[in-house]
Amino acid sequence: NKEQQRVIDTIDGPVLVVAGAGTGKTATIVKRIEHIIADGYALPWQVLAITFTNKAAGELKERLINTIGYGAEDIWAHTFHSMCARILRRFGERLGYSSHFTIYDTDDQKRVMKRVMKSLGIEDKFLNHRSILAEISHAKDSLISADEYRATTQNDFRKAKIAQCYAEYQKELLKADAMDFDDMIFNTVELFKTNPDVLELYQKQFKYVIVDEYQDTSYAQYVLTYLIAG
Repeated sequence: NKEQQRVIDTIDGPVLVVAGAGTGKTATIVKRIEHIIADGYALPWQVLAITFTNKAAGELKERLINTIGYGAEDIWAHTFHSMCARILRRFGERLGYSSHFTIYDTDDQKRVMKRVMKSLGIEDKFLNHRSILAEISHAKDSLISADEYRATTQNDFRKAKIAQCYAEYQKELLKADAMDFDDMIFNTVELFKTNPDVLELYQKQFKYVIVDEYQDTSYAQYVLTYLIAG
């Protein structure tokens, strides 16, 4: 329709699309990317298309290949986390990780946290490991490091214990050459902020940054997008 065509044709400057489920947002994104590449505004590898789930990213990639054909596989069609993993596999050594770092799932996280709690003499009935991990996850999504978190505890005994766990948990992960799911975005933002040359590399590479299903509740995702689009 007319509104979708406006999205496809608007090549300069930011574009925000607000529409309900099943109204053809992804189809519009695919056609917009086709227009960008076919009319020579960017090469496939200069387009970053981010979506929320692995399934959605797979479908987006498939639709792009079916629509554009040759070269479409070079488009960076990823979730936020898989895009970050790709960047960190290349530059993770700047943060003390190898290119073969492990990504920990929730079971791995629980195992590490229980070990940390035991070493600090914190009992699960006093402070539940799930609530500690949830607090750490929230801190990372707010881009608050272990040191910064500790500085906010003041006279709060519970938060002070969580701060201890957070610091030790991160040490354990680094020692194991591992990151959890929240570290993906947190560490990529950290990489960009502490390595201007790496940030500039990706800012120059991506002429178009297109985000499908943007989560405006995530501060970390916002900062990451803002940095790359800079």
